[in-house]
Amino acid sequence: MKKLSLLGAILISCATYAQEFTSFEEPENISGDYTDIGDPNIMHDLVNNVNEPLVDFISAGGELGFNAKYEPYDIPGVGLTDGDSVGVTDDAPTGTDPFTDGVQGYQISDVDGNFILEFDLVLSSSSLIFSIDFFVSETGYEGDGTVNESGSDRLRIYVRDITYGLEYDIINTTGSDINDVLIDGDPIEGRWIDGSIGIEDIIPGTIFQLIIEVRCNSSAEVFFFDNIIINGVLGIEDNYNNLLSLFPNPASKGFVNIISKIDGKKLIEVYDVLGKQVINATIYNDRLNISMLKSGIYIVKIYQGTASITKKLVII
Repeated sequence: MKKLSLLGAILISCATYAQEFTSFEEPENISGDYTDIGDPNIMHDLVNNVNEPLVDFISAGGELGFNAKYEPYDIPGVGLTDGDSVGVTDDAPTGTDPFTDGVQGYQISDVDGNFILEFDLVLSSSSLIFSIDFFVSETGYEGDGTVNESGSDRLRIYVRDITYGLEYDIINTTGSDINDVLIDGDPIEGRWIDGSIGIEDIIPGTIFQLIIEVRCNSSAEVFFFDNIIINGVLGIEDNYNNLLSLFPNPASKGFVNIISKIDGKKLIEVYDVLGKQVINATIYNDRLNISMLKSGIYIVKIYQGTASITKKLVII
């Protein structure tokens, strides 16, 4: 296995605290291509489709959850509506380059636009260390990623400080050809790269989020991700109790309360178990009307500013 260490460290701390992680082992692996049912001309949230690879996942089994979005080029193309290899997979980059932790990972290719993968929000202690393994396949990348159009490929992995509006890059190829930046080993097989960043002197309770952004336009341009570890966070129970609460849950009275520590209006999307959107609403207080929903299990996605959180809601 070929693996390069890429460390963008900002005052890395040696202290260890609680850890959050994902190696994409908990989500179900479904083979085949993913076909976006949304409008490729506008930015929109991606949803899981029946019998297609999972692009979203609600935290379970101790692993981080994640949520995918699509953003078109300035002059939109077909995006992911033609069926592409994205989402959770057990198909490793090559026979000699297996996933770095477990047998599954996440792949993104042939987006014909921008693919944005956001992981669960985390609360900091006093310092954080983010690490992620990624694999860049093929050598036919084009452009330098400075314009939002086909032929201007780009990879960015970064940490966003939701509380104070800061961003920390783990890797950002904007302004450079991906071939020159990341592929100087085997020109065909690529290599696994260990990217990491440390952030110190954080005010406890500051909210952070790991984000992956990919822009590419060919089925040969494939990115794989695995073994994400975040050290120094408050426990997962503290994360959800402090960031957001949704109650009552189970619900039966025609409304739920959504209380958040993040200020501002909330965009709420609710999906049934088949991935059909049943509510799309903006609320300026803490109450969401669910009187139109039947008994069952629903997925609630909540957006505030640059933050997004996914929750499961049971209606009885």
